[in-house]
Amino acid sequence: MKTLHSILCCLLVTTFGIGQEFYSDFEDGTLQGWTNKDGATDQLSVEVNANTGHHLLKECDGTNTAVGEMTIINTENWVGDYFYSPTGQGGDEDMLTPDEIVLRNSNNFDLYIRFGYTGSNGYMVVTTDPIVVPAQSDWNVYSSPHYIVFPTIHNLTILNDTTGLPFEEIYNNVHDMFEDVIEFRIFHNDQIVYDGKVENGTLEMDDLFKLILLNTEDQNLPKVRLYPNPVKDEMTVAISNSEKGIIEIYNVLGEKVLSASLLSATSNLNLSDLKSGIYLATIKTSTTTTTKKIVKL
Repeated sequence: MKTLHSILCCLLVTTFGIGQEFYSDFEDGTLQGWTNKDGATDQLSVEVNANTGHHLLKECDGTNTAVGEMTIINTENWVGDYFYSPTGQGGDEDMLTPDEIVLRNSNNFDLYIRFGYTGSNGYMVVTTDPIVVPAQSDWNVYSSPHYIVFPTIHNLTILNDTTGLPFEEIYNNVHDMFEDVIEFRIFHNDQIVYDGKVENGTLEMDDLFKLILLNTEDQNLPKVRLYPNPVKDEMTVAISNSEKGIIEIYNVLGEKVLSASLLSATSNLNLSDLKSGIYLATIKTSTTTTTKKIVKL
């Protein structure tokens, strides 16, 4: 979805300075490492649409084969270490799990899209809550936030047998898995399993991306903290040096969905009316502009 990708890039560059993305957009006309689960590319293609640019299409033939199963995997990109330091200095940690995915469903049945990961340590996890894409629906942006921050494993189901293991060991195994992911997959199944359903239909995906905001603030400039993040209802904005400012929150389409004045060192925002998903917040003071990513549950 060319428009979406362009808006995000412009928003990052103009409001923050340095921005990076991990994404699959298919605008180069290639599959960008995506295959069927057997590693072949039968019935996979990159299609062109005048309105949305390039997108990936998988045509499932209903047979009990890798072609018939509504699963695509990537063992070239979206693999490796899923942790990074936003400041580049260590001591802080964020994850590279996808923020948003753009999907279309031309089938006469709903799609239940899940993400799955396999690590070099043999651990496998899938997203617990599927993305439901209604039948006969056009392109839309969807999200399924999932992450681990001790002691939380959010929206992820472990498929390995962990019977009798203490939680700390289970968590560490999942953490180790995300340090060396060897396969990332996207599949359709309403059940919490690791394989897609055999269907006679299509899987269509446009942009899949992860935004990385690198903190390049000068040490003498005011620091901005947003917490809790991910957030369900109320978020606190804290600015060092007791500076005043304003905050503007944008959705992934570049639309401003909230604006508020920050009149003290800490301000509370009510985000309960925002839909679940990924947002970008710009905080402007008299000396600097900072952009932060918000995950709304």
